[in-house]
Amino acid sequence: MTKFIYLSDSHCGANPPGYQQQRACHNLLPEIMGALQKYIVEEKIDFVLHGGDLIDFTSEENIVAGARLFGALGVPVYLCLGNHDLTMPDALQQWLQFAPQFFPGGKPEFSISQEDCAIHIVPNHWGDYAYYWKVDQRMSFDAAQLDFLETALSANSDRPHLLLTHGPIYGLPPQQTGFDEYYHTPNEEFTKTVSDIAARHPHLRCVLGAHNHLNMCVERNQTHFVTTSALVETPFEIKLFEATREAISMSTITLGNRMNEISGYDFNKTFVQGRAIDRGFIWHSG
Repeated sequence: MTKFIYLSDSHCGANPPGYQQQRACHNLLPEIMGALQKYIVEEKIDFVLHGGDLIDFTSEENIVAGARLFGALGVPVYLCLGNHDLTMPDALQQWLQFAPQFFPGGKPEFSISQEDCAIHIVPNHWGDYAYYWKVDQRMSFDAAQLDFLETALSANSDRPHLLLTHGPIYGLPPQQTGFDEYYHTPNEEFTKTVSDIAARHPHLRCVLGAHNHLNMCVERNQTHFVTTSALVETPFEIKLFEATREAISMSTITLGNRMNEISGYDFNKTFVQGRAIDRGFIWHSG
């Protein structure tokens, strides 16, 4: 069995915090990471996937500090670059120079091949720029990334596959939020691109996203599309994945239960944490 943690949006270096759904507590990052490290040891976690926005803006100082923070976890950490990680035209070069350990093979697109599952990391682009975010929230994959995905998904189809990108594929459904319409919906072209990929590769069982700081889990044709709340926002949550060739399970873990302080929770926005069906799933083959 492979056991890994999925988390996102740590926004190291944010001062003051910017976009947030629940109260952001960057001052508590050392305590959050301490609780995470203990959980990793207790649960015998194999590695950590970071869904992006590890830092709040691109700089050597932030990259080095973030790499040091996550490097102390004691297990491999793999990063899917998010928009806040890419705020300079040379951001990708800075990441590969100052934190190459996050990118096996020295590229931002890569696969993690396990005996019982395969995970593919492909950071989406923003607007007209590759690996650089200015303002545009329009998400896409370029031709080379799509070729990488097709090749990666065509191999080892005897085991379940997962895809990690930073952008969400779907918006939160009204059943979760109580709103009249879907919330935080991505551009239609991106949704269609990823949905078509999942349809062509039925062994792609889970697509992980982030960016919206919201827990979500919706199923489309036996593929689960997931986003996660921000690591630094109360109550400081992560996802636990357990995978075999026959099954994948996901559950949401609240690190705040292991800490001294989780004050400031906004009970008018409990949809951020979601219902039970928004926080976990179990897939079985057959």
